[in-house]
Amino acid sequence: MIKVLIVDDEKIVRKGLISFMPWQDFGMTVVGEANNGENALQFIESNKVDLLLTDLSMPVMSGIELMREVNRKYPHIQIVVLTLHQNFEYVQEALRLGAIDYIAKTELEKEQFEDVLGRIASLMEQKNLLKGSPDPQDDLDDSEELVVLYALNPQSDELKLDAHLSNRALEADAGIMYWTDIKAQDKQVLKEWVANAANSNLECALISFQGLNNLNRKSILQILRSYQKSNLFYHYDPLKPYKIVQGEEIIKKEKPENGHDMNEIKDRWLSGEWIRQDQVFELMLSQLKSLRLPPIRLTRIFFSITDEWNRLYQQILPAPIVMEDFISSWVQFEIWLRDTREKITKMNLKSHFSVEIQNSIIQAMCIAQQKMDQSLTAGDIAKMVNMSSSYFSQCFKEIVGKTYTDYLRDIRMDRAKEYLRNTSKTIQWIAEQVGYMDEKYFSRLFREHIGVLPSEYRQTGSKPI
Repeated sequence: MIKVLIVDDEKIVRKGLISFMPWQDFGMTVVGEANNGENALQFIESNKVDLLLTDLSMPVMSGIELMREVNRKYPHIQIVVLTLHQNFEYVQEALRLGAIDYIAKTELEKEQFEDVLGRIASLMEQKNLLKGSPDPQDDLDDSEELVVLYALNPQSDELKLDAHLSNRALEADAGIMYWTDIKAQDKQVLKEWVANAANSNLECALISFQGLNNLNRKSILQILRSYQKSNLFYHYDPLKPYKIVQGEEIIKKEKPENGHDMNEIKDRWLSGEWIRQDQVFELMLSQLKSLRLPPIRLTRIFFSITDEWNRLYQQILPAPIVMEDFISSWVQFEIWLRDTREKITKMNLKSHFSVEIQNSIIQAMCIAQQKMDQSLTAGDIAKMVNMSSSYFSQCFKEIVGKTYTDYLRDIRMDRAKEYLRNTSKTIQWIAEQVGYMDEKYFSRLFREHIGVLPSEYRQTGSKPI
């Protein structure tokens, strides 16, 4: 039975077509109706549709826009255009987009309904014979296996497959192609293609979803999209781009995020513990992965942390730490994090100092950054890192390149400039946040080292006057 969807913004037209056309005589049944293209797409997402009858001129989403989306996502659906006026420019565009026929509403009274449906049925049969393959959508909600090809970066990756494979594929969303009834030979070709894609810097994953045959079409598509947004990031391994996922693993309701304290996460990764101790780093890495933060949230957090690292370690790094704009997988993120740790621990550190001394100085820098609002002398910091005051001062200057006092002053001035640029807080408040209880003293010190008063710096947009 051919399933038909009628789309027209005029209710009387829809009801007339549904009531008076002899659908059953041609093996057709109307399964739904919609008053614009947007509602039609929502219906198609949840229901099987073989034939779409659509008006061209509609509010919200026109028939031409609807045809483009249907061709992109549901290429198996045949389309017939309904038009009130025979505007040949629109009709020609519709035919270019793959419409198999068009019906002028004004001719429906003159032309026999049987002739109209007979012509459509004949054109559909010819089209299906030319395709030479069954409709892949028909098997979506009773398929034992669903093979899905994901582009890890849908915005930049183009999935260029063999025509034989791409013609049988459907698109669930940008960067998601799937097959419902794929032969073992074709699946092997896909696996080899994915394995070779990495050589051309095209990261893709091939996932075999199994045990979804008891779900409806809408639920299955939601699972495919949800997997792309969350699980794929943590599951993907470039050395093993093919993975089998059992239905019960993803049918279970996802646990709501437990309201993780983002400030606590940031504080831990700014503490310096993970730099100094291997075991602490591995534990923190494991704990971070176990949180399963949405990829976009994870990257936003570490973009912010990276800014802090650059401020904290700028004296010992020859170049700033840079995080890529797009992180495709946990594997890529972990490699970046390990590389960053190595840069901080090894670059530009004086070789004649022991690793313990170097770690103590890094720890002192972390403490200075975190407690800059407090009056901590070099002696206070030396005690915290278990060093004598004089030896601490000597090591700090040689490793960092400036005395602890100068370092503390510089990071306080940098933080003050940031507050002045990005907040409307009072000068007194800013002075206290960077460790100066006397606003006048802070302003005088700021002018000595920056060249202008804090109020002038704020007014001139950070440019000296």
